[in-house]
Order: sequence, then C-alpha cells, then structure tokens
Amino acid sequence: MSEDITSLSEELKHRKQALVICEAFFYFLTILVAVIGNSCVLLAVYRNRRLRTIPNYYIASLAISDILLPLLCAPYSATVVIIGYWPFSHNACQAQGFFVIILACASLLILTLTAINRFYRMVRTKHYRRIFTKTKTIVMIVFCFGLACMEPLPYLLSGRYYVFHPGKLFCFQTSEISIPNFLVYGYVGLPTFTLSICYVLVFKRMRIHQRTVQNLRSSSLAEENITHADVKATKILFVTVMGFLACWTPISAIDFVDTFRGEVTFPREVYVLYFILGNLSGAINPFVYGVLNRNFRQEYRKIFMLRKRNSRVQRLQLDFTDHSVQNRRYKESTIC
Repeated sequence: MSEDITSLSEELKHRKQALVICEAFFYFLTILVAVIGNSCVLLAVYRNRRLRTIPNYYIASLAISDILLPLLCAPYSATVVIIGYWPFSHNACQAQGFFVIILACASLLILTLTAINRFYRMVRTKHYRRIFTKTKTIVMIVFCFGLACMEPLPYLLSGRYYVFHPGKLFCFQTSEISIPNFLVYGYVGLPTFTLSICYVLVFKRMRIHQRTVQNLRSSSLAEENITHADVKATKILFVTVMGFLACWTPISAIDFVDTFRGEVTFPREVYVLYFILGNLSGAINPFVYGVLNRNFRQEYRKIFMLRKRNSRVQRLQLDFTDHSVQNRRYKESTIC
C-alpha cells in the first residue's frame, strides 16, 4: 500500500464525529432521493400510458440503472462512511467495483442512444419510424447493458483486481498506466463524442425550425411531422445529458490524472467531492423530468397524494362503520 493511500486511510479512520455525521447524512440523503425519485419515474411510466413513449423508454432504463447503482453498491460504502474502514471481503470488493463500472457505463451508453434517437427524430426524420420501433428500442437498451458488462472484462482477465480506495470510499481499479486501465476512457470518450455531435446537429436543426415556425407551409420540419412534443422531449433529454456530464466530467478528469500519474494525486476533500458527484448524478434526473414534463409532474403528485387519499378513505370507512353500529343499537333499543 502506497504512502498516499495509507494517509487517506488514516484520515478516513480518524475523522471527527461531526464530519462523520455530516458525510453520512448527505450520503444517505442522496441515496434515498435517488432510489425514491427513480422509483417514482418508473411508477409514473407504468401508470400513465401517455408516458409510454420511445424517449421515455430511455428515461425508464436510465432510472433502472440509477436505482441499481445505490442498491448494489451503497450498502458497502455506507458502512465505510460510518465506521471509517473497509470491513468486507475481497469478493465483496470485486462485486462492488464491477457494478460501479458497468452501471456507470450503461448510463452513458443509454444517454448516447437517446442522442442518436433525437438525431434521427429531428434530422433524419424519414428513417426514424423504421429504426426506432418499440421492440427495436428495447433491444438497443438491452444491448447497451450487455456492452457495459463487457467493459470490466479486459481489466479482470489481465489478472488485476479492484481495490478499496479510502478517498473515493468504494472499490475501483488500480491507478496505473496500462491498456486495460485506459480502455474505460474508450467507453467514456467515444460515446461522449457521439452524443455531442448528435446534439450539435439536433440543435442546429431546431434553430432552423424556430426561424421557420411562423411560416408552416415553407417549413420542412412541419412537412416531416416534427411536433412541439418532439422538441420538448429533445430538450428534456439534453438537460439530462448535461446533468450527467456535469457530474461525471470532473470524475473522469480525476481518474485520468490518477491513472496517468500512477498514484493518488489529490487530497481527501477532492475525492469526497468525487464520491458526492457520482451519487448525485442518479438523484437529479427525477427532478428534471418533474420540472420540464407536465405528465411526469402530475404523476408525481398522484403518487405522493395516494397515501393521503387512502388515509381519507379509511377514515370515511370507519366513520360509516361507526354510524352503522350506532343506528343498529338505536333500533335495538327502540324495539326493546
């Protein structure tokens, strides 16, 4: 174990109690928001047929990834945040590192797929309905998850293992210059480049639409049946991409510097920020959908008002039962 890792381990173990409480509070809050928020996204899509659109298939699959990441990985990191060291087995460390990598890659691949979907819907409109049917969309999403599962294999098959990083608070690949270590940047770089190009072309097309929307007869977009709903869905998915990149770009930069130098480079505070951003990326999307999409917002209200309505129904049922009992007793007393 290097001196830097040892230093981070000591800092983690000897934190002040107030810092432990603060870090644990924000971590548990982020995880809770991510799980509940993304569960509401899935429930909203299930309950409302108007939300069962192809763009929302990507939103639902992203929500699944954002639920699985905390469910599969958070119990280990939550324990570490509280007690200050890694108490689990080597196999548990390998499992956590594996799931962190594949679910992060799956999220990025799904976002790239949404960008390609928007490109065909807004730019190559004639081919959209042939390529993006519901069945083909589901197959593409499954393929993204399968491709993400392939990413850790070169690293693991090369004889390397995931190791616990006391700054990042979870198990991750070692910091060294090697082909398996740099393959992850291929998984990050190529999709990021692809979705960036797609959205540049999409927004260029949307600007043309805005300039010609006053004259629908001369608008090529109007002829191709691109609606206001398509434009709105594109903006929502773009904001989702921006939120993801805002969280994961600093993370990728930190990992790249550590890997290039082959050692721990930053102080513990930077790695804590790294840890927070990674978890925050899965918690912000439900808010984006709720703010920008009226159907999601309405379903959220119905979901959170359900308990209140059920409680009201139960009270009415109890009141009706009490009233019936009183009437029966009154009749019995009258007969007597």
